[in-house]
Amino acid sequence: MTAEGYDTLVDPDSQVSPAFKYHVVLLALRPGADPGLVTTRIEEAVTPVLAAAEAVAGGDPAEVTAEGMVTPPEPPSPLAEVRQVRVLPVFLAGFLALLALGAVGHVLATALRRRRHDVAVLRALGMTRPQSRVVVVTQASVLALVGLLVGVPLGLALGRTVWRYVADTTPLFYVPPVAVLALVLVVPVALLAANLLAAWPSHRAASMRVGHVLRAE
Repeated sequence: MTAEGYDTLVDPDSQVSPAFKYHVVLLALRPGADPGLVTTRIEEAVTPVLAAAEAVAGGDPAEVTAEGMVTPPEPPSPLAEVRQVRVLPVFLAGFLALLALGAVGHVLATALRRRRHDVAVLRALGMTRPQSRVVVVTQASVLALVGLLVGVPLGLALGRTVWRYVADTTPLFYVPPVAVLALVLVVPVALLAANLLAAWPSHRAASMRVGHVLRAE
């Protein structure tokens, strides 16, 4: 817009357009510019102009300041809505992780209870206490690895599909999410959690009273 065109729009005596109540200018900064420094410089430059205009109008120029007149733009409403719910995936992931831990712990405890006779027979045939622990730990590790082999690819595919749908309907620019740190840590963390859950069942398997179990069966 030229200076003449702008003056025509905001001139109260213009016959083309009436005066506007608010005059707003949008500024785009160059890459690397400091928004705070730019804001300060603009306010310092605008304050004398406003004070001179107030003096001409008969007001007190000492009370005129441009502080607070230069503000960053508000984010688009879709972006603000996404920011408001960005903690929900974290809570959902935590809830699903608790469900997974509970499921693995339940499977390990149930498997030991149902297979206690088999473990007692193996103990009677010469299986040692450490080997009894290894049986339960191996089962926990296999459960964790199978869950990772199925869950990680499925989670990546489903997560990208859902996020693409959200980005297309919001609308937002779609960028494929890649959580490298999470993908690197999920395997050791899952194995560690599964082995911690196997600690109590493995202790029960190692301390099992073989004769009592066989007599009960």
